[in-house]
Amino acid sequence: MRLLVVGPPGSDREAIADAIALRLDVPRISMSDVFQSEVRAVTPAAVQAQHYMNSGDLVPVQVILSMIRNRLGQPDTATGFVLGNTPNQVLTAEALDATLSDLGTPVDRVIELVLPDAEVLRRLTGRRTCRVCGRIWHVEFAAPARPGTCDRCGGDLFQRYDDSPERVTAGLESYRPAVAPVLHHYRSLGKLVSVDATLAPSEIVRQATS
Repeated sequence: MRLLVVGPPGSDREAIADAIALRLDVPRISMSDVFQSEVRAVTPAAVQAQHYMNSGDLVPVQVILSMIRNRLGQPDTATGFVLGNTPNQVLTAEALDATLSDLGTPVDRVIELVLPDAEVLRRLTGRRTCRVCGRIWHVEFAAPARPGTCDRCGGDLFQRYDDSPERVTAGLESYRPAVAPVLHHYRSLGKLVSVDATLAPSEIVRQATS
C-alpha cells in the first residue's frame, strides 16, 4: 500500500506516518531524509536545490520531484511506502501524482489527520522547553512536578516563540488555505480518508490502514 499522510501542526503527522509504515512493513519517506541522502550522493537534483537555496529562492517543484523519483526507485519501496509530507498546492499534488504514475506507484490513499484549531493551540502553546537540557514538557500532558522547573536537571522552563499563540495561529492561517486544494484534489479522486487526530495513535493507525 502507498499512502500520503497530511495534517496540521500539532497533529503528530510524522509519528503517525512512522507508525503506519511500521504496521504495513514499508519504508516511511520524509523529504528531509531524501534531501540529506541526495546531498550526500551529490546528485544533480541536490546541486540544483542547493543553488536555489543559496540564492534565497524556493526550490522548484520539479527538482523536489526528481529527488522523490530517485528515492522511490529504490528496491525497498516495491511493496509500498508512506510519504509523510504534504504537497502545498494543487499543482504540486498533481505533479506528485504524475511522477508516481510514471513510476507505476500511484498513491492508493491519502490520510488526512483532522485536528481543530483549538486543539492545535492547546497542544502547541502548552509546550515548555528547558533552558539547560532542552527537554520539552507540557503544562497539561507532561507537566513537571514543579511548574516552571525541569524535573530532569532543575533548569528553568520557557515557551519558545514558535509555541506562542501568535506564532501557532499564523502557522494555521498559512496551512489551512494551502492544504485546502490538496484535500479537494485527492477527495475528487476518491482517495482521501479523514481520521480524527484526537484519537489514540493505535486507533488512528487502524483506521488509516483498514
